[in-house]
Amino acid sequence: MNIKTVSKTFSNIEMKEKILSLQPVLSLRNIVGYAAARNARVLTDALTEYAQFEREAIIKYGTADLDEAGRPMGTTSIAPDSDQFDTFINEMNPLQGIQHEVPIMVVKFDDVIGQLSGEEILGIDWMLED
Repeated sequence: MNIKTVSKTFSNIEMKEKILSLQPVLSLRNIVGYAAARNARVLTDALTEYAQFEREAIIKYGTADLDEAGRPMGTTSIAPDSDQFDTFINEMNPLQGIQHEVPIMVVKFDDVIGQLSGEEILGIDWMLED
C-alpha cells in the first residue's frame, strides 16, 4: 500500500464533516482503517477549542434532553426548531470558517479498490489520491 502524510487546510466545519465521513471505515482492520483512525484523531485534536465553544453554546442555548418518561438524561442539545437555534448559529458562524493546516494521512485510490464500496470511497475521497 502507498500511504503518506500531507498537509491539508480545512475549516472547522469541514473538519467536523470529515470526521463524520470516516465513521463507515473506522472499523476496517487494514491500512484504510488505520489511516481513518489516525485522521479522525488529528482532526478531533484540531477541533478541541471549537468543540469547547460549541459545547458551551449548546448548554447556553439548548434544552435538557429527556427520556421517554420525561426525566433529564444529563445531556443538553439544541434542535433546529428551537427558538434559540438562530442565536446559537449566529454565535457559532464566526468560528466555523476558521481554517487549520493539519497533517492528513492519504492512501492511493488504487489501494482501496476492491476493499471499499463506491459509497465508502466517495465518503473519504478527501484522504485518497491518484
